[in-house]
Amino acid sequence: MLTMIALLAVRSVHRGWGCAAAFQVARNSVVSTPFLPHPSRRSIGHHQVLASPIISCNDAETSLAKIIKEAYEDRETDGVQDIIRANQVVEQLSTKGDVNAVADELVNAAVEASTSNKSLAAILNAILAACCDSNRSEETESVALAILELIDEMHDEEESSMIEPDIVTLSLVYYLLCNLSSHKESAQLILERAQQMSKKAAGSSRRRALAAERRKGINNAKLDTKEAEKQLQSIYGPDIHILHDSDDLIVLSKPAGQVCYHTKKTSAGKISAKRKKMKKGAAPDDDGSKVDISLEDCLLDMNFALSTVNPVARGIVHRLDRGTSGCICVAKSNEAHLKLVASFFLRRVTKKYLAIVRSPSSPLQQEGVIDALVGGKPATSKYRVVSTYHGDGPSSQGVTLLEVETLTGRKHQVRVHCAESNGLGLPIIFDPLYSSFQPPAPVSRRKAKKDLQRNKRGKADNTEETDQSSLPKAISDLEGTMVPGQERFFLHAQTLIIPEFDVDVQAPLPEWWTATLDQLER
Repeated sequence: MLTMIALLAVRSVHRGWGCAAAFQVARNSVVSTPFLPHPSRRSIGHHQVLASPIISCNDAETSLAKIIKEAYEDRETDGVQDIIRANQVVEQLSTKGDVNAVADELVNAAVEASTSNKSLAAILNAILAACCDSNRSEETESVALAILELIDEMHDEEESSMIEPDIVTLSLVYYLLCNLSSHKESAQLILERAQQMSKKAAGSSRRRALAAERRKGINNAKLDTKEAEKQLQSIYGPDIHILHDSDDLIVLSKPAGQVCYHTKKTSAGKISAKRKKMKKGAAPDDDGSKVDISLEDCLLDMNFALSTVNPVARGIVHRLDRGTSGCICVAKSNEAHLKLVASFFLRRVTKKYLAIVRSPSSPLQQEGVIDALVGGKPATSKYRVVSTYHGDGPSSQGVTLLEVETLTGRKHQVRVHCAESNGLGLPIIFDPLYSSFQPPAPVSRRKAKKDLQRNKRGKADNTEETDQSSLPKAISDLEGTMVPGQERFFLHAQTLIIPEFDVDVQAPLPEWWTATLDQLER
């Protein structure tokens, strides 16, 4: 039945590695009452499950499972977190019984509210997230530990019905336990569990890479930020910047066209001395192939020590699309990585973007809120009109510079909210996915040679180019400068604020942005 991922996390730690005694000691230090079967259990499958408790919600008595179900159907995990916080559910339950009873009631309410393992896992993550905001911190951490042990016991009964914990589950529990000195041992077990889970998922390729890294020798001494930035810019261009550097994390401004990481390694992503001398990380190689060095690889090449918790990409906590430039946070330590994942899930990170779109026929309101589904999930953004630029003539359409703040973290959220009719209905300029713009396709060396021969014979392909003539000349002229296969569009992650790590940075605009805006302002 799992789904109650929280507990499964520690289960593998204290059972798989023989650390059960250590976990029990940590738990007993804050949970004085032994776990006892509740007298009002009912049966769900092979498990005995409590009926959902009745709580006070909006001055009325109602079932906890009912309000969780309604909140999840309305706004998924954000809705569950908000309803539990707003009604102080953990605090209400804590006044009625010990921490074991509170954990029991929360877990069983989640079971009643869910319709699938996936929704149950998400609801439990949301409950743990709400615990992070509880005012009763000492009791809340104890409740989280009790939830973990309860789910572990359920998993022992019927292992086949469980699902594995994800990085969000482990991160939220770790975040909770790190706040109290009495839970340091339990927090360490969660960290070890996350590291072991990542090691298993990453497989032999990660182990070989880490072994090679150890042989190479990582410079654990803090690199000089200015010198490191200068080296990065000499190889990957002027639009890469180091905005914040500490022992825990590094925040960079990523150039458009650079991918955060590669899910599959190819020769295009390999770093060599020859390619470093090319000065541009995305220029074509001598053999016509495309150089495609990721942000992850360029940081590792610079000897930055990056976390290993993410099995797919070292240090990557969140991502930007290839064509988007601006702020991205990369974790250096595994401890920081888990805390960062929790901070993003708890919506304690502020992200603001700049985007350029075509000006609408009717002026936009100066600011507003977009509340529309993205990928079938609820998503909310706030926008503000920064500037409006007129066209070059009667037939030329103007463009508008927007600031967009994402209040949720959906994939392609800003791009969808700008483009879709239930949002602004104004696609970001040069967006190859959500606008009519088609970037130039990569051309192999062989095809380029054939095209040249056709041109000489007067038989060039009659391909129709994307019409950007209605845009200001400063914008339309950029189309001719597009490098085949190098994606870039007018979306820039300008601001990133992470209070947990004292991060408050703004990424400078890329050079091609500033040149365009300068022309538009003339």
